[in-house]
Amino acid sequence: MSVHTRSTFWRLSTYDLAVAGVFGALAIVLAFTPLGLIPVPNPSEAATSLHVPAIAAGILGGPLVGALVGLVLAVSTWYLYSAAFLTFAGGNLLVALAAAFLPRLLIGVVAYYIFRPFRRWPTLASAVAGIAGTLTNTFGVLGILMGLGTLPVALLAPIFAMNVPIEIALALLVTIPTVAALRALGSGRIAAMRE
Repeated sequence: MSVHTRSTFWRLSTYDLAVAGVFGALAIVLAFTPLGLIPVPNPSEAATSLHVPAIAAGILGGPLVGALVGLVLAVSTWYLYSAAFLTFAGGNLLVALAAAFLPRLLIGVVAYYIFRPFRRWPTLASAVAGIAGTLTNTFGVLGILMGLGTLPVALLAPIFAMNVPIEIALALLVTIPTVAALRALGSGRIAAMRE
């Protein structure tokens, strides 16, 4: 995994670009296929797995890579669901854009900074980062739409009760083994370069 300092934050290595490309493509696939939405019987009608690529990208490539994959997710979901965002934003375009973009841009950033303090214990670190990234997405989108838009507070309990556990479970089931496998590949690649 690359180490990010102030001087290298805005530089993307080949590895970072590969991580961004793979997980960005996965975000698009999830957004445009039924794999990204799991039907649930509540007002949102679906729990999502769309946030998982941004979490993994943030952990593996750093905050900038996580934000780039989050941007791909945000653009994809805006393209597909802009009418729903506008409805719950009370027709306010700025609120709708904030709800669609800000939380998605932050998923991978939050996941990276939560992962770092626990990185000596990769499984625990991946789990905590997966939960944090998921909650960033859920609370970010719904919080903006409720606080600045017209999403009724009464809808929050059923959405949280069904969506959050499913979305956290998906993040854990995918993030932990994916990060472990790709970190192992990355370690092998670095070791091979040193020989």
